[in-house]
Amino acid sequence: MKTKFSVILTLLLAFVVQISFAQEKKVSGTVSDDNGLPLPGSTIIIKGTSSGVSTDFDGNYSINANVGDVLTFNYVGYADQDQTVGSSNVINVTMLADTSLEEVIVIGYGTTTKEAFVGTATTIETENITAKANGNFSQALRGEVAGVQVTTGSGAPGSDATIRIRGTGSVNGNRAPLYVVDGAPYASDISAINPSDIENITILKDAAATSIYGSRGSNGVILVTTKTGKSGVSNISVDVRTSINSLMLPQYSVITSPEEYIETTYSSLVNKGRLLGEANPNGWASDNLYGTTEGINNAYNIWDVPGNQLINQSTGKFNSGIGRRWTPTLWSDAAFGTGVRQEANIQFSGGNDKTQYAASFGYLDDEGYTTNSGYTRYSTRINLQHKPKEWLRVGANIAFTGAQYNNSSGSEGSAGSSGNIFALTSTTPSIYDVFLRDAEGTLVADPIFGGNQYDYGNEFGRRAWNATNGIADSRYDVSRQNSITVLGNFNIGIDFTDWLTLDIRYSGQLGDTDSASRGNPYYGGNAGSGFLSKSLSQNMNQNMNQILRFNKSYGELNVSALIGHESNENRFKNMNAAAQNAILPNNLDLDQYTIPFGRAGSYSTASTLESYLASVDVNYMGKYYMNLSGRRDGSSRFIKNKWDSFGAVGLGWVMSKENFFPQDSFVDYLKIKGSYGIAGDQGTNLQYGWQIFFINQTPDGSYSFTQSSTLANPDLTWEKKVKSQIGFESILFDGKVTLDVDYFSDNTKNLFFNQSLPGSSGSTIIQYNDGVLLNSGIEINTNISLVQTEDFSMSLNVNGSKLYNELVEMPTDYFTGEDKILDGNRSAGKSLYDFYMREWAGVNPATGQAMYNLYYDDMNNDGIFNSGDSAINSMTLYMDEFPGANVQKTTTETYSDATQKYVGKNNQPDFAGGFRLNAAYKNFDISAQFTYSIGGYVYDNGYRTIMNNRSLAGSDNFHTDARNAWKQPGDITNVPRLSAGYNTDVQHNSTSTRFLTKADYLSLNNVRLGYTLPSDAVSKAKLENVSFYVSGDNLMMLSARKGLNPQTLISSSNSGIYMPMTTFSIGTKIQF
Repeated sequence: MKTKFSVILTLLLAFVVQISFAQEKKVSGTVSDDNGLPLPGSTIIIKGTSSGVSTDFDGNYSINANVGDVLTFNYVGYADQDQTVGSSNVINVTMLADTSLEEVIVIGYGTTTKEAFVGTATTIETENITAKANGNFSQALRGEVAGVQVTTGSGAPGSDATIRIRGTGSVNGNRAPLYVVDGAPYASDISAINPSDIENITILKDAAATSIYGSRGSNGVILVTTKTGKSGVSNISVDVRTSINSLMLPQYSVITSPEEYIETTYSSLVNKGRLLGEANPNGWASDNLYGTTEGINNAYNIWDVPGNQLINQSTGKFNSGIGRRWTPTLWSDAAFGTGVRQEANIQFSGGNDKTQYAASFGYLDDEGYTTNSGYTRYSTRINLQHKPKEWLRVGANIAFTGAQYNNSSGSEGSAGSSGNIFALTSTTPSIYDVFLRDAEGTLVADPIFGGNQYDYGNEFGRRAWNATNGIADSRYDVSRQNSITVLGNFNIGIDFTDWLTLDIRYSGQLGDTDSASRGNPYYGGNAGSGFLSKSLSQNMNQNMNQILRFNKSYGELNVSALIGHESNENRFKNMNAAAQNAILPNNLDLDQYTIPFGRAGSYSTASTLESYLASVDVNYMGKYYMNLSGRRDGSSRFIKNKWDSFGAVGLGWVMSKENFFPQDSFVDYLKIKGSYGIAGDQGTNLQYGWQIFFINQTPDGSYSFTQSSTLANPDLTWEKKVKSQIGFESILFDGKVTLDVDYFSDNTKNLFFNQSLPGSSGSTIIQYNDGVLLNSGIEINTNISLVQTEDFSMSLNVNGSKLYNELVEMPTDYFTGEDKILDGNRSAGKSLYDFYMREWAGVNPATGQAMYNLYYDDMNNDGIFNSGDSAINSMTLYMDEFPGANVQKTTTETYSDATQKYVGKNNQPDFAGGFRLNAAYKNFDISAQFTYSIGGYVYDNGYRTIMNNRSLAGSDNFHTDARNAWKQPGDITNVPRLSAGYNTDVQHNSTSTRFLTKADYLSLNNVRLGYTLPSDAVSKAKLENVSFYVSGDNLMMLSARKGLNPQTLISSSNSGIYMPMTTFSIGTKIQF
C-alpha cells in the first residue's frame, strides 16, 4: 500500500511539474505610444520579481514568463501598465501619456516631476548627444536647447565649446554656466566625461531653477547624470563606431592660381607706379615684379622666363606660351588631409531591489585632419547603489579617464602666429612652394628626416611668413598634453521615517596634466639647439554636502523641503620649466637638455566656498505649485564682503485642471508659471582685493618686488543678478503638439569693471563694482507629430530664442565719481554686442581711395564742411557735451579723421535656434539636426586679413574679391585700389563697417540613418537588439560669405582657428 501510494504521489508530482513547465513560455510584443510610435528602452518586469527586459529601438521585447504572471510595463513620461500572461504568446501594449506629467527631471539637489517644477529645465535626450561624433559633449549641445549658445573656439578633437545660457551676464566677470555631475559641482576637464556614460543632461535657466546654487548659478546650470543600473533589468551593450574626419565646410575663396596671383600683384604695382609718379607705370610694374626691392625674390619665379616678361602690359594678363618650371604645392593641400576616428564602448548594468550597478569602459582615438593633431581617451566608470538596510542607502560612482591631446603646433589657433597653419594656409601666396628649392628650382633633399626639406623662407627672403613654416612645425615639433582625471562620488542616505531623510555626499575630482612643447633642433626657430618647455599641473576639487529632506502630505497638500550645508574647496598647483641644447632631441624629458631657459617656476592657488541652503516646495491639489529657495554663500575670494544671500520664489498653476477649463478644447494641458529671484557671481579671479607682487631675481641672489598690473581693491564683492521669468507649458491637439514659451529678464548689478590708472600708481588698472547689465528675451520650444501610421512616423522639434542685451547703467569714474559716458565701446543704453567703429563710405571712383563717413557740427549751417565747423571724432562723447549740435555728414579719405560711432548694427541675432527632424519606416530610422540664425552681424576679421590692399609684392595672398578692385579712374566698385605697399593706403582694411557681414546662417549639424534587425532574427542569436547606422556631422554651412562660420567665434572670424571637422561614421550597437 505504501509503495502504491509512493508511486501515485510520484506520478502526480511529475504531472504537476510537467504542467508547470508547459505553462512557462516566451511572450513577445511591441510597446508603443498612443500615436503608434515605438518606445525603445521601455522596461517590462515580472511583478514581484527582479526578472525583466527592455525594448529594442523598434519597441520590441521578448520575455520568458508563466501563465498568470503579471507583466509591468514602464516608460518615463507614461503611466505604468500591468498585463496578465494568458494563453496568447503576444502582448502588444499602447502606453498612454501620464496626464499628470509625472516624468522625473533632475534639478538642484534632487528630482521632481515636470508638472510640479515651476522653473525652466530642459532635458536633452541622450540619443541626440551620442548620435553626434563628438568626444566632448559640450560640442554636441549645439542646437538642442532654446537660449543656449554653443560657440566653437576650436574644432580640434576633444576641445571644449564655449557655452552661454540666456546671453552674456557679465562685462568682465564669469559668463560660463555651472557644471554639476551626479550632484557635485564639476571643475575638471569636460572631455574626461565619456558621452556614452551620460544618462541625461538637464539645462537649468531661471531663478527658481538656479538660485539654490547661489553664487554659482547666475549663468545657468548644466546638470549631467551618468547611467545607473535598473532593478530587474540586466543589460550588456557594445557600441563600435569608425569615422573619417576632414575639412569639408567652406573656406574663404582665395586666389590659388600662381598666374592670377602675379597678375593681381602686377595690377597693384601699376597703381603704386602711378601714385609714385612713374612715367610708365605699366613698365615700372613689370620691371619690379621680381628681383628688385619692390618685387619678389627671383628664386620664387616658377616660370621659364624672367619676371619682366611674364605680363602683357596692354592686357595685364600673362603672356601666351609661358610655361612653369615647377608647380608649387598648395599649403592647404599639405596642411589638411583626413583623420580616422575609432570609438568603442562597452557597458554592463543591472540589479535588483537591493543593489543596482552600472559599469563601462570606453576607448576613443580621434585623429584630426591636420598633421599630428588628435585626441585619445581611455575611460572607465563604475556606479554602485546598494540598500543594505531598509533605512540605509549607500552608493559610489567612480570614474577614471586617461587622455592625450596632440596639437598641430604650439601656436594652433593663435591668429597671426607664424606657427599657426590655419592662418597661413589662406594668407600664403600660391607662388610659394611648401618645400625648399634651390636657385634652379630643384627640390632640396632632407638629410635629417628624409624626403624633401620644407622652405622656412629665410633662404631666399620669402616675404610671406618669413623664417617659419607652420606645416613643417606640425611634423617636426611636438605640442602634447597628457591628462589623468579621477572622479569619486560617494553618498549615504538615511531614512529616519518615510517622510524624513538625510543625504550626505562627498565628491572628489583630481586632474593631473603633463604638457610639453618641443621645438626640433634642425629646422625653424630652434635650429641648432632645440627647445623643450614642460608644465605639470594638478587641480583638485572637493565638495561635501549634507541635505536633510522632508516630504509629507496633508490631505491634498504636499510639502517637501530641504535644508543643508555645502562646502567646496579648489586647489591648483603648477610647475613649469624650459631648456635648450638637446642631447636626445626626440625626448620629452628636461634632463636631455643641457642649458636652462629662463627660470623654472611653480605656484599654487586655492579657494573655498561655504554655503547654507534651504528650499520648500508646496503642491496643492496637483494644480497649484510653489517653490521657495534660499542660499547664503561665503567666498574666500573677497576680503571685506565675503558673505551674501541669494534666493528665489516660483509659482505654477495647471490651468487645464480647473473645472472652468473647456474639456473639448484643442488644449490638452496648460500650465502657467513664473519666478523671481537673486543669484550671484564671484567672478573669475581668485585674489579679488589682495595686492599681488612678483618677485624679481638676479643671478647674484638678490631680489626685488614688482607690483602687479591690477591694484588691490578690498571693497570688491559679488555681482548680483536679479532674475525674473513668466511662461507657459502646453500640450495641444490630442498630444500631437507640445509648445513651451518663456519670457525672461535678468538684471546684473555690481558688475566687475576695470579702470585705467596713471603710471605713478605702480599698476595699470583697478577693479571695482558698478553698473547694471540687462539680458532679456523670449524662448520657444515645440514638438510636432507630423505623420503617424503603422509603418511610418515623422516628427519635428523646433526651438528658438530672441535675446536682448543692454548696458542699462554705466559705471561711475572710480576717482571722480562722475558717470562714464563711454568706456571703450561701451555706453549706457547700448548692447555689449553693438559695433562702435568708423563707417565705410565706399571707394572714390576717381582715385580708388577708400572713403569713410565724417560727421561734423555744421556751426555756420551752410551744409558744407569747412573751417567754421567742428569735426566729430567720437559721436557719443560729442553729443553728450553738445546735445544740440547740428550734425551733418560728409566723407573723408583720411581714416583717422573719420567719426567713431555706434553704427546701428550688433552681433545679436533677431532669432536663433535649432530644429530636428525624426522619421522612421519599419526598421529604418533617420534624423537630421539643423541650427539657424536670423539677423545680426559679425565682424569678419578673417576676410579683412585677406583683403589687405597695401602689402608688398609677395607678402600676402588675396581673397578672390580682389578681382573687383579699382584699377582705373571711373571704376565703380566697393574694393579699393591695391597699391603694393604705398604708405598712405594702410587704412583701407582698418576697422570699419566695411567688414561687418550679415551673421545669418543655416547649418546641418548631424544626419543619422539607422537600421535595427528584426526582433525574431535577433532573439535566435540570443541577443536583445542589434542596430547599424551611418551618420555625418558638420555637413553644411550656408552663410553670407563662403568661409564665414558664425558658429565659431563671437564677433570675430574663423581665420586662424581649427575649423570644425566634418565627420562621416559607420557603427553598430549590440545589446545582450
